[in-house]
Amino acid sequence: MWERNAYDAIFHLLGVVREDKTTLSDVANYYNEEASDIVWEVSSHLRGWKALTLMYGFEERLFGIAESAGADQTSTLLDEMFPFIWGQSVFLQSETFAEYLQYAQEEKGFLPTVDLPKKSLDEFKSNMRKGNLRADGVI
Repeated sequence: MWERNAYDAIFHLLGVVREDKTTLSDVANYYNEEASDIVWEVSSHLRGWKALTLMYGFEERLFGIAESAGADQTSTLLDEMFPFIWGQSVFLQSETFAEYLQYAQEEKGFLPTVDLPKKSLDEFKSNMRKGNLRADGVI
């Protein structure tokens, strides 16, 4: 469930901030580093906030879905869907995600009726260390 939620939130957001109309497949193929960074950041927040870990290989699954099924789906941000997709606190905790969301609203005109928080929500702040930890504790 969280994988699909991350897919919907991150890939659509990264697509709408582009100059041209962008499909989800384009995001996976051309903006994969940005998507990967945000996905891993959200994943670490899930571990610290809800004690959830996305299953091994989640990144490949997300990009695989976007590449195969996202060619016909243009990226969109809808006001009425904000609380269900983009407005969840685990996404708003990601500084990069929040910056893209702010940019989409201020510069691109998306989500005009949504009142975005100016800072991340401190009550859900993750205590996880940044980076991908290996089993031996090396970052």
